Amino acid sequence: MIQGILRKGISGSIIGRAHQAARKGFANSSRSFDTTSVSILSAAALMVTTGAGYIILWNKKQDDGDDDDDTTDVINWSGTHKVTIANKNYWEPESIEDVERIVKDCHKRGQSLRPIGSSLSPNGIALNGNGMISMANMDKVLKIDTEKKTITVEAGIPVRLVVEALRPHNLTLPNLASIAEQQMGGFTQIGAHGTGMAVAPVDEYVTKLKIVTPGRGTIELSKEKDGRLFELARVALGLLGVVVEITMECMSAHLLVEHTFVLTRKEAISRKDQLLKEHKHTRFMWIPYTDAVIVVTNDPIDQDTPHNVSASGTDEEKKKPLTDLLQELCIENGQEFSSDDAKGMGFGELRDTLLAFAPLDVTHVKRCNKAEANFWKSNEGYRTLPSDELLQFDCGGQQWVYEVCFPSGTLENNDNSDTTFMEVLLQKIEEKNIPAHSPIEQRWSCGTSSPMSPAAGTAESLYTWVGVINYLPSDDPQQRKDITKLFNTDYTDLVRHIGRPLKAVSHWAKLEEPTSVWKAVELKSLYLERFPITEFNVARGIYDPNNILSNPLLDLVLGKPIPHDQE
Repeated sequence: MIQGILRKGISGSIIGRAHQAARKGFANSSRSFDTTSVSILSAAALMVTTGAGYIILWNKKQDDGDDDDDTTDVINWSGTHKVTIANKNYWEPESIEDVERIVKDCHKRGQSLRPIGSSLSPNGIALNGNGMISMANMDKVLKIDTEKKTITVEAGIPVRLVVEALRPHNLTLPNLASIAEQQMGGFTQIGAHGTGMAVAPVDEYVTKLKIVTPGRGTIELSKEKDGRLFELARVALGLLGVVVEITMECMSAHLLVEHTFVLTRKEAISRKDQLLKEHKHTRFMWIPYTDAVIVVTNDPIDQDTPHNVSASGTDEEKKKPLTDLLQELCIENGQEFSSDDAKGMGFGELRDTLLAFAPLDVTHVKRCNKAEANFWKSNEGYRTLPSDELLQFDCGGQQWVYEVCFPSGTLENNDNSDTTFMEVLLQKIEEKNIPAHSPIEQRWSCGTSSPMSPAAGTAESLYTWVGVINYLPSDDPQQRKDITKLFNTDYTDLVRHIGRPLKAVSHWAKLEEPTSVWKAVELKSLYLERFPITEFNVARGIYDPNNILSNPLLDLVLGKPIPHDQE
């Protein structure tokens, strides 16, 4: 039997109605795309395999049977953050009226009420053990305007269902992040992004918002009428109110032709500008300790336009670099190798299984990364599918991930800070022998007019997004603890140090609490440079004066709301 990771990643998603079968709270993953099935684990726990993978519902019953004393553990997607919440402090509204009643009551009592979506953020930005409100039951499509090409939805609907609802109208969303199970509220409020130098983060395509605020009740904001306040509210991290409805621009549905190929580092750097300008969507995957950069481009194509096809080869042949290494490792470690087990594993599962042997041993990680580079060389080629099927992809299993964003010139004149950053980062990783798992993913976007976005800027400005990763490939507590320590000290400290001169800030969903006072001071100084924090906190003072919508991480980074009378 192959020893390693043969499990799904676990994450925290409050999905609503299925949840009510076993009371409150569960966790959701976006590892696989299986059909729905349910199995009862116990009277107090439920596991559901959905389009997003496994959902874990764990309800801790008290002996007296009083539901108000029950608690629930909620775990985020990457398995890195967990809170325990009393069920009496967790709400699942089904209508705007429900939200209004809950928000009004919590505001009056000073009760925490952090909005939570699918809990996919690697940093658990939506979690607050003192109180949360899930939008999962508010998952309806309210209106599709085919003339204006807009869609209005409730905030709890997953992106996947929005795309499906648009398909019969020959429409789709203009931008997509990698994970389809994000709820639209979280998708927009944290400023999710895809890739493409002329493609803005998703918040730029929001045209209207309906928000239930503690301080001013229900408000409706639009691009045309509300200017700066609307722009602040688009990426507000749930801190100005509970978003209940979103109207977003759409575009005509289209096919994309995807080309995956491998370049050397030198080739990637020299061809970067050409690739960004020639292709609508471009992303790089740099493989530490190898001279391989996997390039993935996507471009619109007409249904009838002839296109290239992928090189021939069976799945088994394409996975051979990974399965060969797995067989070697099994022999070296005195374990039985099962070719049948290996055949049934996908790319992500194979990578996790390989890493699980010794995820912090640099020599071992080099072997795994080399096998991954060879895997991609075996998988070079083309494929053509609807845009939503190509722009959303498997992010792997449980993991630590840290992603930064910084300016890199303009669409017309890239200043090359994007690739200079990567050259220095890879050099320092290899000098310091950091066991950096692959890939280091690099994407691009143009600017957005949302001032609280890491990519706040003009439509002509260019930003790059770089994400480093360390997987948590087994359930061994000590191994997970050791990986966590390495990632949140040596590895991310290195990324921050290299990025500081570029004013690189974290994606809001990947910002972690500083591990020292000095790091906290440095972070707050940087964020004051990059974001209009005082202006934002003044708005918080108006719309959430009692600060019920926040959590400790956001209070640390942003501070508290500024009372209205202190403007």
